Amino acid sequence: MVDDGAGGGRAADTALRRTYRYLRLGVAGTVVAIAVAVTLESLRGGLLESISAYYYTPARDVLVGALIAGSLGLLALSGRGVQRALLDAAALLAPLVAVVPTPTLGSGCGATPCVPASAHLSVDNGVATYLVVGALAVVVAVIVGTRADAGRAALARTWPSIALAVAVLTATWAWWALARTSFLGFGHLVAATGFFALLAAVALIDAGRSDWAPEQPPARGVRVAYAVVGVLLAVDLIVVISVVAIMGDAAMRTPLVFVGEVVALVLFGLYWVLQTVGTWSSADPRLAVSGPGRPRR
Repeated sequence: MVDDGAGGGRAADTALRRTYRYLRLGVAGTVVAIAVAVTLESLRGGLLESISAYYYTPARDVLVGALIAGSLGLLALSGRGVQRALLDAAALLAPLVAVVPTPTLGSGCGATPCVPASAHLSVDNGVATYLVVGALAVVVAVIVGTRADAGRAALARTWPSIALAVAVLTATWAWWALARTSFLGFGHLVAATGFFALLAAVALIDAGRSDWAPEQPPARGVRVAYAVVGVLLAVDLIVVISVVAIMGDAAMRTPLVFVGEVVALVLFGLYWVLQTVGTWSSADPRLAVSGPGRPRR
């Protein structure tokens, strides 16, 4: 960036850095918002079987809003290279975690967990909106990637994310349209598992990266922390899925799933804070994101 002599360049750089920092803090803030909302509702109505079950409580608005806000932050900060595609895919799954609730034992479901009929229209509206907006986002990404001043190089950097987005949107539409009962029963679990699995993969990739240019490589301790977060996230997911598979509906009568979700949320928050601290003073916010590669000119 060239300074115009009147401080314009410096002001613009400050604005970019401030926007970058606010986005990073905003994503971290969504974790805090979910934790506060769940804690307050637990104090009022008691502990539920999972964080996801708070969808059916007054904490729903915060949960849905935080997940969608976090999704936008991940899209904006996804970076370059493999991490970009993985974080973009995670960002696409987060709204599904928000708008497709987990099955519950209450609200007229009886002894078999279900998504209550009273929530079906809300789910349909949310999924339809998600698909339309997602398709529009893909179209915009293609247009931006092929603009005259970017050309094929920009599209080449973008196509893995676009391809994954198309795959996620197509799979979501097919499952929702052709197997609605199955979608309502397992959509939330699949989206949430996929979201945290992708984050675990990104953390492990960061732990093993050797090419950090043009960023300064993080300290060895930070890279070790990335590895620990990635491994623990993966183990946590395996444990939670195993508990659900082995115990079935009985798992919903224990706090095991709730504990697993809390662990996953805390690990994501830790990873994000480590990244934010490490890139806080970057001169160019466009370069202070995950993913190997050379800076764009």
